[in-house]
Amino acid sequence: MTELEENINTKNDGKRKKIIAGIVIGVAAGVIVITVLLCVFIGLFLFGGPEERTEGADKYQETMYKYTQEVTGKVHTGFYCFPESIPESAFTGGKEPVFYFSYRDTWDDPTCEVYLECEYSNEDYEKELERLKGKVPSSPDDPKMDEYLKYEESGRFIHPVYIAIDRNNYSYEYAMDLGNKRIAYIYTSFMAKESELKKIPHEYLPDDYDKSLSDVKFGEGFNVYITERDAGLGAIAFDYDR
Repeated sequence: MTELEENINTKNDGKRKKIIAGIVIGVAAGVIVITVLLCVFIGLFLFGGPEERTEGADKYQETMYKYTQEVTGKVHTGFYCFPESIPESAFTGGKEPVFYFSYRDTWDDPTCEVYLECEYSNEDYEKELERLKGKVPSSPDDPKMDEYLKYEESGRFIHPVYIAIDRNNYSYEYAMDLGNKRIAYIYTSFMAKESELKKIPHEYLPDDYDKSLSDVKFGEGFNVYITERDAGLGAIAFDYDR
């Protein structure tokens, strides 16, 4: 082999090595990009996107309307335990109303924490208790027969409660009569530990909160939003518009 041929071969080897190196780097970069995108997709699929959080009683009505009317299919409740609006007496009385709403669209079911506490006038307090004692309104598509909130005066809760969902579909929804014209409204969905809750006072939770949600089985518990026809389908919870 002549010196010229050796030089040509050397150059060709160098080119081949550069091409191979470029291919390896390109494949590695592609694998990294695909891995990152896959991790992002899995993270969004399993754990949802950024948490949506609302605080402040002035935002109460628009927030509740959004999640019962505009985002149907994302929450599995009509928030019947919660009032449609906060009366003026709750703002002009003693303690200012507290409102907190957090929502994350996690896989299969949303992770949600909702907390409202109001101190009413005597008249509005009595009206609200009468509402909670009344029949749950029917949806035109899902007529209900004598559906009422479940009332518990004592036991697992520190105060009397009117319950719409009791550890069904990993959720709770109830209104707690605190006395002294005060009512706390609570909803949790797929938050199985007290430590996961950011705003709801832990003393307002049932005393078996962690255990009741970790041990819940398919179809157990109480859910006022389920009709007989729904139950026949074997479903646990349905969205419910006011």
